[in-house]
Amino acid sequence: MKKRIAQMMVVLFVFALVVGCAANKSGGEAKPTASQPDNAAASSTEKPQEIVDVTIFKGPMETAPDENHKYVTYVAEKTGVRPHFIAAPWGGGVEYTQKLQTLLASGEIPDAFRPYNGIENMVISQGAALALDDLLPVYAPNLWKYFPEETWGIVRANSPDGKIYYIPSVQQANDRGIIVRKDWLDKLNLSVPTTQQQFVDMLVAFRDKDPNGNGEKDEIPTSGRELGRWFDHIFAMYGVAMFEGFPDWDIYNGKLEYSAVQPNMKAALAFARDLYKEKLLDNETFLNKADVWLGKITNDKVGAFFHLVDGQITVNNLPSLRKTVPNAEFLAIPLPKVEGYEGFYTLKSMGIEWILSKKAEEKAPAILKYIDFFFTPEGRDFFIYGLEGDTYVSDGGSKKYLADKDTSEQVLWRRNGFLATGITTFNLDEKLVELNAKYAAGNPGNTQAGYENVNQTFRSIAGNGMPDNIYDGFADIKTHKLYQEYMARIIIGDWSIDKFDEFVEKWYSTGGDEVTKRANEWYLKTQKK
Repeated sequence: MKKRIAQMMVVLFVFALVVGCAANKSGGEAKPTASQPDNAAASSTEKPQEIVDVTIFKGPMETAPDENHKYVTYVAEKTGVRPHFIAAPWGGGVEYTQKLQTLLASGEIPDAFRPYNGIENMVISQGAALALDDLLPVYAPNLWKYFPEETWGIVRANSPDGKIYYIPSVQQANDRGIIVRKDWLDKLNLSVPTTQQQFVDMLVAFRDKDPNGNGEKDEIPTSGRELGRWFDHIFAMYGVAMFEGFPDWDIYNGKLEYSAVQPNMKAALAFARDLYKEKLLDNETFLNKADVWLGKITNDKVGAFFHLVDGQITVNNLPSLRKTVPNAEFLAIPLPKVEGYEGFYTLKSMGIEWILSKKAEEKAPAILKYIDFFFTPEGRDFFIYGLEGDTYVSDGGSKKYLADKDTSEQVLWRRNGFLATGITTFNLDEKLVELNAKYAAGNPGNTQAGYENVNQTFRSIAGNGMPDNIYDGFADIKTHKLYQEYMARIIIGDWSIDKFDEFVEKWYSTGGDEVTKRANEWYLKTQKK
């Protein structure tokens, strides 16, 4: 029932988009924009810059700045665009998708939005997304030059007519890996593990030697989340392409294949099963919702976990942990080596960041000018430092960041509410500049060292940028439902490891063969591009 309702909502919002486009084309005179002034505005008497109001749905954001906020005012002065944000919490992607579907189905179509979970395919196929090929070089030249031609080639390959219908996100370096409690390592006189055996020895010490010092055997050596999410490090050691708990696509046996059905996945599951049996892997892993998992980490219980190096946990929640553990430290470490396997952290460097609604075609030059601002030096400085006199001051030609004047909410709005997110244009050199600015007085969680560690061994997988429509007609494969069932029951010991072979056979016979065929057709197409 829920699935049918969701499908109906998608149909409704596409209908609303198409109707909106038609109404926009037929109704009223075109209003001049900041990027395309009318003839009167071009007269000898210079008029104030016209402000174009733009609605934006983008997240994750629990709240968004209103039109009177200092950031909105600043951007309007710089670009001539006043953004009106619609806040959208992430909720594992589920809440975000539901809110976007509801919003679009209601007819309240944003001028620009960040799609998710395949919504872009429907919007593009129904002609409700604006083609950007001719507009980007003119109105967003900095953005256009920032991404290499091969990136735009993949974007074109993902559309039915070879045009650019979305602005991608591109991540040029790895930003996630195994995070350990460095203060626990120091207390137990342990070195950072470099091999699988050393990693296991570390987990055993976390379990048995009371590193949190409360006299109870309550430490959780390593942990994950429900549906097998966020303990990618167990699989990464064996060279399994996996992103935030979802098996992905990479080259195996000379062609693009799903990583969950590979022999190295079976070996990784056997390892995870052993950890679970010895209570080295949290035995509540498959029950842990995000907030419960986070609570265990910030309440001094978990010794190692998989997450973003400079993410919500390691930076934003370190102060709360230090209230009870003043010397608490997080450190992201290199991936431990397993003999006989080529391990790597998975990098999915391409995503979809922006679609411009066809109904907003008249505003497109202004919207692109707004987006382009964040690819200029001034826009990047705003992302890192905020506003002069507010969260930074100029000091002898350089900028001095005032960390105590900034807030996590403002940082979130600069990074996610606007285009300039760490994910959208993640570049390690730029990230280190940001870290040096923000943490000059002390680097929480050894963040810079952590980035250098997780970038020792990573791979941008071959399935990078693959569209969700390869799964059309095979919803269970798209959601990894079959994998999650077998993975969980093997790890907790309900099923023997030999059941993995049954899973592989069932996956191929229930649509895996067809999806693999489509994936390889897409891959060959992108290679030609």
